[in-house]
Amino acid sequence: MDLSETSKIFSGRVLIVALDGWTDAGSAATGAAIYIKDKLNGERLVSIDDSEYFDYLRQRPIIVLDEHGDRDFLWPSIEFWGPSAITPATKDLELYFLIGQEPAMQWPYLRDELKEIVEDREITAVIMLGSLASEAPHNRPIKIHKNSQTASVRNAFGLERSNYDGRAGFMSVLGDSLEKAGLPTISIWAQVPHYVASMPSPKAALALVNDLEIMLGFEVDHKELLSAAFEWERSVDDFVEGDEDLQGYISSLEKARDESEAEELNTDQLALEFEKYLRQNETDSDTPEN
Repeated sequence: MDLSETSKIFSGRVLIVALDGWTDAGSAATGAAIYIKDKLNGERLVSIDDSEYFDYLRQRPIIVLDEHGDRDFLWPSIEFWGPSAITPATKDLELYFLIGQEPAMQWPYLRDELKEIVEDREITAVIMLGSLASEAPHNRPIKIHKNSQTASVRNAFGLERSNYDGRAGFMSVLGDSLEKAGLPTISIWAQVPHYVASMPSPKAALALVNDLEIMLGFEVDHKELLSAAFEWERSVDDFVEGDEDLQGYISSLEKARDESEAEELNTDQLALEFEKYLRQNETDSDTPEN
């Protein structure tokens, strides 16, 4: 990975997109985006809660009580957040966030509305966060996968295009529109163990936060998320305890992960040995003969 090249691409006004729903197993993507947004004291700039975009039978409003016990409703929405006056300064980087529920209806109209907001704010690059249920053990590091439809991003990160062919989520629709408008885009996915994908996974959210920090060159306090990730793993351990079938299945996932990582390590070692061999031969060929 060419870090200097990536810093050029993902600098300026970068938008992080995370939507609850089909592409948010364990609420990891939205959890990561909300955590960073809160730590950076993001300011809500736009809220979209038009009824034409949401199905209230499937995306029901939530009743909340205020400090006096009076009722209010939180309606499904998508919110656009940006830096506030108290957002910590980060050199050459301004983070914006698009967070909310995946719309149920009128996707083309919402896509165009969001595209206009992005253009008005002069966003320079877009990161799509997602998480998927996967055959992965909960007690191993969370795997992160990246892909991009933008050639410059693929070249800088050594990535490939997504080869997925099938039903799409709204983030794919939005990302395609923004990429075709000339914005470099990248998708970052976290793997969430499928047997606990219905419960929030702070461990996967933390993995996404860490990856974003490294890629974009910023830092936030991890204390709360680290504590939540530790409690999550301990609660899953308690959940599987006593279920011999599930324990056996998880053991098979652990074995498969360990074997896969050992194979990758061996492949990397072979590559290093080959490079060493080439360097030695190059040095030998440069040595003048007696």
